[in-house]
Amino acid sequence: MIWEDLAEKMLFEPAGMTTASYRHADFLSHEDRAHIHHRFAGNRWEAVYDRDPDAEAPAGGASASLNDMLRFTRLQLGQGKLDGKQIVDADALAATHVPQVIPGPPSSPAARAGFYGYGWNVSYDDQGRARIGHSGAFELGTATNITFMPGEDLGIVVLTNGMPIGVAEAIGAAFLDVAENGRVTVDWTGFMGRIFDQMRAAESPKVDYAKRPEIPAPAQKLTRYAGRYANGYYGPLTVSEAGEKLSMTLGPADAPTVFALTHFDGDTFTFDTIGENANGLAGAIFTFGKDGKAASVVLDFYDRTGLGTFVRN
Repeated sequence: MIWEDLAEKMLFEPAGMTTASYRHADFLSHEDRAHIHHRFAGNRWEAVYDRDPDAEAPAGGASASLNDMLRFTRLQLGQGKLDGKQIVDADALAATHVPQVIPGPPSSPAARAGFYGYGWNVSYDDQGRARIGHSGAFELGTATNITFMPGEDLGIVVLTNGMPIGVAEAIGAAFLDVAENGRVTVDWTGFMGRIFDQMRAAESPKVDYAKRPEIPAPAQKLTRYAGRYANGYYGPLTVSEAGEKLSMTLGPADAPTVFALTHFDGDTFTFDTIGENANGLAGAIFTFGKDGKAASVVLDFYDRTGLGTFVRN
């Protein structure tokens, strides 16, 4: 049985989660659905993308209404029982809520370790109460968070249709802050926002390709860049020249992606990154051989772990 059918049979149907699905087509079939929004330069938000997560369905491909996600949270708090019906074995569910691994050691002797259960982040507050939660996000325009405290029978679900900037986490933290202290004691929006800004800055390109040199070095004849290049990890790359413009084609033969290449400086061109982790313009840096043709090209967006060099066939 495939994952999508298994989840529907074992969880969504028994739990009465009538809108929930791991199929993107089912999400698109809802006329009243959220459209994801990405934040562009100048704090400009636009709904320009459609994120199809079918290929990673078990790890971020679910869609559901807020009411259905609340039913899911009630199931977690109810030890697998919902509306008087045992849907998930209590012991099996409890194992997901306890630490199974330590993702990283404490940052200082005074800090606590963070733990990971089966699919959940597990932590403990100052009173030793367990906090279970997880965030999910698409950089193209979705941010979500679920946090609950089993010992207090308390939980919150936050769903947003904007790229992750810490808002979903801030709302969840503020809710639990009020529940514990009677008021918001921390500027959670500012606090979480700064954390997300730092994470985004760490992933940003080393070169700001939006700022082209005032007097860029000229490119060589475009046909010298054209050709087929190989990469053992990402596969083949084809650079094409047509109408005095360059483009590159990457991806499986039955569903390739074409990127327009724009001259930046010398033998460096830029292209728009795509996908969940897109971060704006990236560079395609060509290196020439003795025959006067480009011998290789490094795509720096795909080179974070040293795997982004494509060599001419």
